[in-house]
Amino acid sequence: MGGIETEEGEGGADRREGGPLSPEVLSCPRCGSTEIIHDPETGEMFCASCGFVLRTGLPDSSKDWRAFDVDEYMNRAHTGAPVTPTRPGYGLDTDIMMTSGGLSRKTIQILRRTHRHVSDPKEKTIEPALRKIRQAAESLKLPPETVQDAAMLYRAAARAGLVKGRSMDAMVAAVLYASCRRTEIPRTLEEVASLFNLKEKEVGRNFRFLFRKLGIQIPPPKPENFVYTICANLGLSERIATQAVRILKLSREKGAIMGREPVGVAAAAIYMASQQFGEHRTQRELAQAAGVTEVTVRNRYKELMKKIGHLIAEEREETIEGGGESRER
Repeated sequence: MGGIETEEGEGGADRREGGPLSPEVLSCPRCGSTEIIHDPETGEMFCASCGFVLRTGLPDSSKDWRAFDVDEYMNRAHTGAPVTPTRPGYGLDTDIMMTSGGLSRKTIQILRRTHRHVSDPKEKTIEPALRKIRQAAESLKLPPETVQDAAMLYRAAARAGLVKGRSMDAMVAAVLYASCRRTEIPRTLEEVASLFNLKEKEVGRNFRFLFRKLGIQIPPPKPENFVYTICANLGLSERIATQAVRILKLSREKGAIMGREPVGVAAAAIYMASQQFGEHRTQRELAQAAGVTEVTVRNRYKELMKKIGHLIAEEREETIEGGGESRER
């Protein structure tokens, strides 16, 4: 019987492994045998001698029904959607619908009118913004935790009265960019602003306004977060991305990336790594993949070479010498 364990009392395992002995021995209350079998799948414990069940199984948390398509699943499901800040009323809102054989149309209209009166007016005001957050998150391919963080930030801004008199698109873009920074998702300010057809300056101004008024902690973006995205856009190998991350770590230790745009620094590190491993890409290609200018990549590359170029060269020579020695052996 696979997965079924035999227990000779609570101290049986300790005696076999040399551990401390337990003062109490688990025994069958009917026949007194200490040969107890435990089934970890069902959680049952029963006596191997007489079959007496000492402990019943664990409660079954699986569904008591099956569904073979979406409609059947929706008809048989006993629970609703999960609670989420991205939906009005955190997903706990009520939808009064007309059904055949149910209440009359007049009664349904009265119930809907009453429901609108008792609903929270604040949820109504933020519903369009939450919808924009969900739509923008799909375009930016953001994970659920980032979307939920953006919704919570917008709710906090609305409670503090910070969204009044300001552009909804600009505020939504600001909370999305802030959430990307907080969850370390590599999205630039230009990407978020262009999605709403806004200027970077406008989104940045609202971002700083939220940062100052809400007092939230937003860490600076790390160049390492952009490395794998840029390498994927250029079709570079995994070793290039790994070496670029290592170059960025050395650069941070030497203070070469302080106050520099993270995307430009990441592109320069990838350019340096591609030159080192022979997978050549031009600075123009790096600039286009990273969304920066070619001059930015060139200047950041020169700064990295000045700070850590000798360290990379020494490491390359050691690698070549080590490879030659292994071939000689």
